[in-house]
Amino acid sequence: MSEEKADGQLLKAFIKESRQRCDMIAAGLDAGTTDFEALRQEAHALHGTASTLGLRRLGELAGLMESDLSDAASAGEIRPNRASQISEAAEALAAGVQAAADEQEEPPDVGRSLSQLFAL
Repeated sequence: MSEEKADGQLLKAFIKESRQRCDMIAAGLDAGTTDFEALRQEAHALHGTASTLGLRRLGELAGLMESDLSDAASAGEIRPNRASQISEAAEALAAGVQAAADEQEEPPDVGRSLSQLFAL
């Protein structure tokens, strides 16, 4: 099997994984969970896989989500407005993975989410 074909198969598998993990993060935040460590672990997995597959900006987005969720886990609470921003970032990340697999342009929400999460 060629390396390109293997990468394509991994990317297709990542579509399902990213959707599940992003849905878990968004649902948890939308429900007001305080188990930020579990959500951080989901973002960490997304960060690693996206980075491994060469999806640099999506890996960066997942890393920012992970960092915020790590801070929330340490503090026992999430910063104001951050839950909705992370939830939106999770949706943008899942859409970005789908677009990458479909060889389409990155959705604008990825850049918007990166900007929001970079802001303090």
